[in-house]
Parts: sequence; C-alpha cells; structure tokens
Amino acid sequence: MSTFMTYLTLFWEYFKIGLFTIGGGYAMLTPVKQIVLKHGWLTEDQLYNFVGIAESTPGPFAINLATFVGNMVGSSTELGVFGGILGSIVATVAVVLPSLIIIIIVTVLFQKFQSSKLVQGALRGVKPVVVGLILAAVLTVGCKVILPNLNFQSINAEGFSQFNWVSLIIVAVVAGLSQIRIKRKKIHPIYLILLSAVVGIVVFGVFNVEQ
Repeated sequence: MSTFMTYLTLFWEYFKIGLFTIGGGYAMLTPVKQIVLKHGWLTEDQLYNFVGIAESTPGPFAINLATFVGNMVGSSTELGVFGGILGSIVATVAVVLPSLIIIIIVTVLFQKFQSSKLVQGALRGVKPVVVGLILAAVLTVGCKVILPNLNFQSINAEGFSQFNWVSLIIVAVVAGLSQIRIKRKKIHPIYLILLSAVVGIVVFGVFNVEQ
C-alpha cells in the first residue's frame, strides 16, 4: 500500500469510528480494535498498552488513543518520524471531525426538534447501545489483563490456562481504594493512576513477576 493510501485509509477508518460510535471513550475501543487488527497496524498487546497510556495521559481517552495509533501507522511509512507526526494529526482530526460537524448541526436544529417524539425516541434507543459498547470494552480489556491467553474469537480451554492473579489483586486493591473517603472526599483518580503505574513498574519491571 502506498504512503498516500495508508494515510487515506487511516483517515477514513477513524472518520467512520468518530461518525458511528456514540458515547465516545471506551465505546470506541471495540471498533478501534477491529480496525487496527484488520489492517495489521498494531498487535492486540500493543493496542492494550496504548489504552493504558491513553488513559494515563491528559486529554480525552479516545482522542489520545487515535493520536497514538496514528503515530504508529505513520511511523511505519517511508516518511519516518515526520510520517508519525502526520499520522497523529490525520487520525486525531478524522476522529473528532464527525462530532464537530454533528454538534454544529445539532446546535442549529436543537431548539426546533428537542420536543420531537422521534428525536427523543432515537436518543432513548441509543442509550442501551452505548452501555453495551462500554461493557464490551471493559470485558475485553479486563479479560486480556486477567486471562492473557483468552481469545474471544475462538474460546477454548487453552484460553483459561493462565490466570494473572497479580493483575487481579492490583485491580481489586485500586478499586477498593477508589471507594475510600478521606475527609469526605474520594481519592483523586490521578493519584490512583500514578499509584498503579508505580506498582506496575515495581512488580512487572523491577521484580519481573510473571504475567
């Protein structure tokens, strides 16, 4: 595939994700996974590593993830580092462009159609889909962390042969900490993210605990 077609494909795929994925954020993870694996842009492990990075860095999760994927795709072209920067821009613009167009249209027409039964019905119908997409993303990422050998496309006994107890304990501890209140305030998510990063470095990096 030529460099031009690579960027065109990147733009088109992310434009579709931005256009048809309602709910943003984790609701986008399932279609992103399907697309990056279909085109061979990333491996599944790379994608989940990017999910962790995108969630830990400032800014909206979905846009951060698009930027990272775009950089990887662009860097693989003959343009090198410049190609990575261009890929980041292409993917980021593509994923936010549908929302920008739609919000402009909605702003203009909302006052006229906000009481429409068709519009209200459509919004009520969309809500369960958003919940389903987010749950699918949570299940996919969670199972990949806890059961690294599990493949949802061909589930078999081999997929359950390795159970990552260490990751499960970290998840449980952080989830518990997120519910603790200090002076009537819960611990800020940023501190929990930093704590998780430090624990990950110590457990899986320094002590090289088997995953």
